[in-house]
Amino acid sequence: MEWVRIMESARISISNLTIVTLTLLLVSVSASAQGSAKAVKVTPSESTYKIKRGGSVQIAVVIDVEDGYHINSNRPAEKYLIPTSLKFERLDGITTTPITYPKAKLQKFDFSQKPLSVFEGKTVLKLTARALPSLSAGAQTLKGKLTVQACNNQQCLRPQTVDVNVALQVE
Repeated sequence: MEWVRIMESARISISNLTIVTLTLLLVSVSASAQGSAKAVKVTPSESTYKIKRGGSVQIAVVIDVEDGYHINSNRPAEKYLIPTSLKFERLDGITTTPITYPKAKLQKFDFSQKPLSVFEGKTVLKLTARALPSLSAGAQTLKGKLTVQACNNQQCLRPQTVDVNVALQVE
């Protein structure tokens, strides 16, 4: 009988230890699992771009990286790093050129053996949108996704994909 009480007591202790361990693990994971969108804001440089049927317009997408953070460039220095990448969905009647990324900054960090290719502060990505002559006049939205991973000198935030919507007014 004594042996049964000892085993039940041990089960309760192990159960309590498991609950405490899982709670601590979840707290630490949630702290490190913050998404990169916390440190990165992305917006088109204009609220609405006007485009004539048969014409084109240059679009600028601004990425603002919070002070103390950086994001990898579109061509990171190491294969295991998450590149910054902007991709737009196809939109009937609109064609787009490939995204033009600015020149990255090579910077050495405490955690890296060699300099990394990064963007900091305000970064502007550019592309050109062309409207086919057959496109109907009116409002259109060019929908895109920006994939980024923000890091500071101690840790990297969870990579995240952020929606980018560019409003077009076709005339």
